[in-house]
Amino acid sequence: MTTPTPQQARILIAAFAVTLMTVLGAAGGYLLDGPVAAAGAGVSTGCGALLGTFLVRGRQARQEAALRGYADGIAHMVLAHTAAYEAAVFPVSGPGAVTPQERQARRTRSYAVAAEEALPHPVRRAAAAALAALDHGNATASREAMQNLFFAVHEETVRP
Repeated sequence: MTTPTPQQARILIAAFAVTLMTVLGAAGGYLLDGPVAAAGAGVSTGCGALLGTFLVRGRQARQEAALRGYADGIAHMVLAHTAAYEAAVFPVSGPGAVTPQERQARRTRSYAVAAEEALPHPVRRAAAAALAALDHGNATASREAMQNLFFAVHEETVRP
């Protein structure tokens, strides 16, 4: 037997909860007023439980979408701040174009955003490699690491 996916597990739990509520409602109705009340109570509690599972699932879907959107936004922020740090390490205008304080500020901000808890793991790993390459000042390694970071962000944010 294979392990069910999270979506299949939620469906199984919802089906179990609806069935349990239907049986409990029917048992309560039978104890109170016989078979007719059992049928009415079973149907009404089953319908209520089914409606409740739909409402809860809708809220969970919205929460999951919000978390995914937040993670995607953080991934793009990491890319933007790391690119800004790269521009400070390798300024186009020449070595004296960026002050050491500005370079340090961009480095600090890049590390802070890369440490965000909601950041997807592949993006975190690529960001760490890019930041390490930038810290070493190797232009070729930095360019390759930034490209890997871009692709990691792209892969994480384009998923279905």
